[in-house]
Amino acid sequence: MATNRLNGGVTGASVKNSGQTTEATETFNSDGTYTLPQAAVSSVDICVIAGGGGAMGQSGGGGGAGGIRQITGVPISGPVAITVGAGGQGGFTSGNTKGADSIFNPGGSEGSTMYTATGGGKAGRNATDSGGPGGSGGGGSGGPGGPGAGSQGTGNTPPFSPPQGNPGTATPNGRGGGGGAGGAASGTSGGPSVEPTLFPGAPKCQGGPGGASGSSGSANSGQGGDGHSSGTPGGAGGSGVVRIKAPAQPFSFYGSGVWNMEAVYTYVKAGEWS
Repeated sequence: MATNRLNGGVTGASVKNSGQTTEATETFNSDGTYTLPQAAVSSVDICVIAGGGGAMGQSGGGGGAGGIRQITGVPISGPVAITVGAGGQGGFTSGNTKGADSIFNPGGSEGSTMYTATGGGKAGRNATDSGGPGGSGGGGSGGPGGPGAGSQGTGNTPPFSPPQGNPGTATPNGRGGGGGAGGAASGTSGGPSVEPTLFPGAPKCQGGPGGASGSSGSANSGQGGDGHSSGTPGGAGGSGVVRIKAPAQPFSFYGSGVWNMEAVYTYVKAGEWS
């Protein structure tokens, strides 16, 4: 085998190289850029979770969980922009907000396709205010006074298949729960969570209960904030998270007999050169 000085490579016989890439998982708790872990990777599996919705005090409803989207085989060929949605702000008689969207955006590598999970809906703000729409909907508020509470917020808004979330609820006395990723809210209870099938142990996106402790959702959980039963602000929603898995993938290629040293180094470093 001889050195080829023109291309900085190695000249030799044409050979077939084959093998399998190594599975690699990466978690983004804040905005960033995802880069291909290995040269032979052409697609990834993703779990995108948005920020949870903010709750309300004064017999307020709970915030809806952030939307969750799990997609396999997303094609990529270059760096990917990652946006992690913040949780919505909690409020007392006003000021609560919807959770922010989380986005996996291949951008220039695969055209304009973006994969977005929608922020959780905010809770209703007064005795007749409805919960807001979102990945999962916010709970309707009640306020002191009983009947006439606001209606629940709709979930899976905008619609995706499979659904990214579920609706909140409203009760005759208000204090409706926020919807969860695993199901609709029931009474004052927040909607249940769901185990992400692609990433066991990942956040489960539970809806916030209405008229409860006013606790905020945990960071990078996508949880909706808890409403409060009296004169204390409702909790903020938990921020979202984006998880990416590059599954093990078979590869093979024929060498032309002239190997560029940069390519050789890349495969040797990844343990894929044979």
